[in-house]
Amino acid sequence: MRLSELFEDTWAVLPLVSDDLAGALQEILGRAAAAGALDSAQAAKLARDLAFGAQGEVVRLNQDTVAVLGSLEGLDRLSWTVGVAPHELRVSAEGLPEPATAKAVVLALVPGRLSGLRQDLLPILSRALRVLGARSWEEVLAVSELAEAEFHPRLRVEDALVPVRHRVYPETPLEEVVDLMVSRGVHAVPVVGQRYEVLGILTSGDALAYRLQSGGPGAERRGRSDFAPRSARDFMTRTVLCVSEEQSLVEAAHMMVNRDVEQLPVVRDGELVGFVTRDSILGALHGASAHNEPE
Repeated sequence: MRLSELFEDTWAVLPLVSDDLAGALQEILGRAAAAGALDSAQAAKLARDLAFGAQGEVVRLNQDTVAVLGSLEGLDRLSWTVGVAPHELRVSAEGLPEPATAKAVVLALVPGRLSGLRQDLLPILSRALRVLGARSWEEVLAVSELAEAEFHPRLRVEDALVPVRHRVYPETPLEEVVDLMVSRGVHAVPVVGQRYEVLGILTSGDALAYRLQSGGPGAERRGRSDFAPRSARDFMTRTVLCVSEEQSLVEAAHMMVNRDVEQLPVVRDGELVGFVTRDSILGALHGASAHNEPE
């Protein structure tokens, strides 16, 4: 899809009258509220949150332009617009040096997480967007590089994430783990530390190996003298390949196929948040292929 087709002309404000980023976002999101994208209270709160770093991200595109990336439930796709001021705007946001000023604000909102916008959208805008001095949104879109730019967001691991539902600790008795896997139909259980960091994983193959070594069903419970109780740490696979939510989904799929694994743990800041499985990846890629190639 062309980036120009995602532009929200009814949200654009040219010229802005505010003298700071918070006011500029209030103007832009006020237009969005008038267009029915959100209500006035949501618009006011979102503007404050975006301007002062409570939500989203503020990124400098060039000397005179900042991009504000945010999330808004209810949207069905990326929506973006611009505000241009005839004077300098004060910009105070986490990650930007002080004092900071800008004359143009690009606001981009998505319905979900922001991880893809920096990689997929900002390079296009950095190359193509030259809005200073524009008097109308038609002039903004008339910039040829911007009007023709194609926007193809790449699928990421987060798009196929299956939230973690069961986890065990290294000291968890292995009999309890096997009971969990059988009763819940779970094929793999992560073994985590006190901060939920991934220490290993127990698969159905590991559980089967344990059951065979234990001498048959219920051997430990029957009190066999030659079989010591075991815990998760004794049978878990310690070398675990993990992926992050921001990684390419196609890259994760290649990793699974090349290593012949059924699923990969997904971590955020070192903490386990879920898995991607062959089924979840296939579903995400199949859904994307109905519109565009995923990569």
